[in-house]
Amino acid sequence: AGATPTACEQAAVSADELHMMGAAARAVMIAGALETALDITVQYAQERKAFGRNIGGFQAVQHNLSRLACEAAAAAAASRSAADAIANGEGLAGDALLLEIAGPKTRCGEAAGQGAAIAHQAHGAIGFTQEHVLHRFTQRLWAWRDEFGSESAWAVRLGEAVAQNGADALWPLVASR
Repeated sequence: AGATPTACEQAAVSADELHMMGAAARAVMIAGALETALDITVQYAQERKAFGRNIGGFQAVQHNLSRLACEAAAAAAASRSAADAIANGEGLAGDALLLEIAGPKTRCGEAAGQGAAIAHQAHGAIGFTQEHVLHRFTQRLWAWRDEFGSESAWAVRLGEAVAQNGADALWPLVASR
């Protein structure tokens, strides 16, 4: 009797394609966790009082909440782009697929690091405690940013593909998306 084919062989999906799909899934998960961390942090800033007023009323806290919202929005847009490209990816393969996955995974990983730091800064030490819900999301953010490749790994991979194809091939690839 012959060896039983693996799931990848049965579905005609290469290990690289499976890795890229995992990276896209992690990007979407990061975006969702960042949106939740933003909601939790905004609510906390509206409830927590210091010096007789809500901490959300302080300009520095407002600035950080704005930065967190920007990171969450960037991750949502990037991950949505990857998900849409995969869902509508007629003939999406090779460098086009790499571009659609590497960019969002890189941007979402950066947003995860920045967003988690901002959320914890707004919460102070309480966000790390077992009793507070924030750490459940930020711990996942820190793990997901490295799963299926870190930002630097995807940036290197994309850079190598661009260098291999030459500078003249970059703009047509980007403009085609």
